[in-house]
Amino acid sequence: MRALLLDAMGLSHILFWMQRLLDQAAILIRDARELPPERATRSFQEAVGLLEAVPPGKERDGMMALAYLRMSQTQRKMGQGREADRSYMLGYSYARTSREERVRRLAEKLGEEFKG
Repeated sequence: MRALLLDAMGLSHILFWMQRLLDQAAILIRDARELPPERATRSFQEAVGLLEAVPPGKERDGMMALAYLRMSQTQRKMGQGREADRSYMLGYSYARTSREERVRRLAEKLGEEFKG
């Protein structure tokens, strides 16, 4: 019984820290909108680094997609075509695996903009 209680406490501790990572990444992605392009790119990269520590799942993959897609937009504005294409492809892939409709639509919209 004691072992089960310790396991449950350990699991709740892990879940707490995973949620903290997701929350911090969300703040970085949100706040990047207000930053100059170079700092915004670093903010997106930091968000991706935090999210990589969280096991794959719908929420995490949706946020990875958003970070990469926004980073791609920023890199394109800075004339970093190759980096922007790489970020877009990663974002598009995460958008599909996340099954988050809004993120998938953003990926498709950006794909059309980048082609044009």
